[in-house]
Amino acid sequence: MEIEIRLTDGVWTYDDSDSLGPPGGFGQVFRGSGECGPVAVKRLKLTAGAATHRELTLGATLSSRQLTNVVPVLDYGQDAQSDRYFLVMPICDRSLDQHLTDRGMLEWSEISNITADIIDGLMEVGDIVHRDLKPANILWHDGRWKIADFGIAKFVENSTSLETLKTSLTPQYAAPEQWLLKRSTAATDVYALACIVHEMIVGNPPFVGDIDFIRDGHLNGLPETMPGANARINGLIHSMLRKAQNGRPSLQRCKDVIASAQAGAEITTKNILAEAGLQVVTKQAEDDAKRLEEEALILSIRQQGDEAADDLLQILNRMFNTITDSSEAAKRPYPTAPSVCLGPAELSFEVPNNPSRIEMERSGWTVYAFSQIKLRCDIERVSHADESDYTISASLVYAKRPNESDFRWFEISFWAMNGNFWKQPVWLSPNDRNFDAALSTTMGLFSMAFGPHSIDAEDEQSFHDRWIGLFAKGASGKLRPPNQMPPPSTFYSN
Repeated sequence: MEIEIRLTDGVWTYDDSDSLGPPGGFGQVFRGSGECGPVAVKRLKLTAGAATHRELTLGATLSSRQLTNVVPVLDYGQDAQSDRYFLVMPICDRSLDQHLTDRGMLEWSEISNITADIIDGLMEVGDIVHRDLKPANILWHDGRWKIADFGIAKFVENSTSLETLKTSLTPQYAAPEQWLLKRSTAATDVYALACIVHEMIVGNPPFVGDIDFIRDGHLNGLPETMPGANARINGLIHSMLRKAQNGRPSLQRCKDVIASAQAGAEITTKNILAEAGLQVVTKQAEDDAKRLEEEALILSIRQQGDEAADDLLQILNRMFNTITDSSEAAKRPYPTAPSVCLGPAELSFEVPNNPSRIEMERSGWTVYAFSQIKLRCDIERVSHADESDYTISASLVYAKRPNESDFRWFEISFWAMNGNFWKQPVWLSPNDRNFDAALSTTMGLFSMAFGPHSIDAEDEQSFHDRWIGLFAKGASGKLRPPNQMPPPSTFYSN
């Protein structure tokens, strides 16, 4: 069916039943025509409504330039009669994707020429990062290989979100920073180019398989040495595939190495140096992959700890709200204050601390976040040895116990033989080595007085009941230090 569209510079028609190749991540190309004759019309998947009718400025940027290795843009913009964006380009003979499907692995002489054309295209549009470089976007036109779809990924990113962009990319050629939703730079295109060169030499990109395997390969894996390439080219591709953007070579460096490399035998000394260089680059790539994996793990731990801290704050605030709702005399300085007072008693907590991760050697516990809860109350002195107040506290830790797979919030309190009688049971920070020792089987200065007891999910109510009961005892003047350690169960009951 012929459809007419009106764009920035003219009127065009296209046949939506005559597709020039399969749909891509950002749109589909159809056979069309205009005053200049047959053309290719690319209809973007992103609608104008979804992009809040943002102007398709990338068309203007490219159509105003004389570019040798970039597919020219004849017209562009939002169709005046519809909610769609379009690009109009000349019809090209074939894509590199089709070429590789037909030919399989290529000879080095052809590979170097194709790669040089791609690099020239990237360099002549040096102010725009392609972000979606792949064989399907490399087209044969006017006797050379040219890059198509320049700037579409940037337009999608600006119009929607990095998450939307991520789902539109072709996984086999997406750089680590794109998987992690970080900013793309020219080094992102260098990475994708390395994947393309790898495919031309070996027959497939560095990482293939299901989506999870591909993602893990780009983030943590190392490409295998390519048997069809010499040491210098292997070294170059490994460096182009480094996980860290600033560790990848410039396009000019890539161009120089590609131009000077030979597929046949090299001078022995150069070959030895190239082999040594490959080893160095491989080690650097391993270090990059390890560092990136650690950064991703730290980010994941930080996010989990932040979410857990929010959960604990909700648990504690629900308990404090129960207290204030139960008695007009119970007061919080302000609604979300970490303390509540009733008569001589004050119950308080600390805003959760998120240290990223604490691995405990003796006990085997792993902690992602922690806090403390504390009850202080004035007491009636019975003898001259008595102090005027009593404080009890407990550690609240978001942790995974050894041989368990789940992280949960736990309440634990401690006591020490030579500790202050009027301040026990007491909390300990997981950063304190005594915390680890007390949870282990070894003897230490502190022992567990209570717990560990889970306090989230189905166990939240028992946690509330325990501390509300202690708070009520303190407010009524009935709370005093337990007469033994660990305290008897009756100490915590109403």
